[in-house]
Amino acid sequence: MYNPLALLSPELVASLQQHGFTVFVRQSYPRGKVHAEIKEAFLMTHYDDLSAAQEHMQHIAADPRKCLYQINIREEQEKLMIAAAQPAGYRVYSALLKDKKWKAPPRLLSDIKSYLRANTAWKVKDGGIAADLYLHFGELMLKLVNPSGEMNLLLREVEEKETIQTDAADQVGPF
Repeated sequence: MYNPLALLSPELVASLQQHGFTVFVRQSYPRGKVHAEIKEAFLMTHYDDLSAAQEHMQHIAADPRKCLYQINIREEQEKLMIAAAQPAGYRVYSALLKDKKWKAPPRLLSDIKSYLRANTAWKVKDGGIAADLYLHFGELMLKLVNPSGEMNLLLREVEEKETIQTDAADQVGPF
């Protein structure tokens, strides 16, 4: 699976905090389990508003790995920094793209074209299709636009179906 997100780091957490982001939501991120030795992968989404973070938590209520961290609570900040240090066996991603300007890789472009052919009446010859990637409550989304309209899709709906095994153990790890 395509993974465009950047890894979380202590420096990134510090930078986000300097910009007013003091609340983080952790959730499962199976897309980040890129190697067999990775036990689990997580996504940390940053917020400057507790109520927005709580809304995110409600949206992912079924995720057994969800957790809310507030930097102003020392124990939670310590756990967040442990996560940001990328403990062995874990990958912790930030809700930020690796690249400043996102461009769909060739494989994804092919998947988008196949999806559009199979599920819409859109034609590339009708004036081109622009694609943009964004996150919504930790879910990667595609915004597709052409002269006749726009649509928002889950990235996973567009990609080829792959299965990623996740560990369902109760223990989340060091954070």
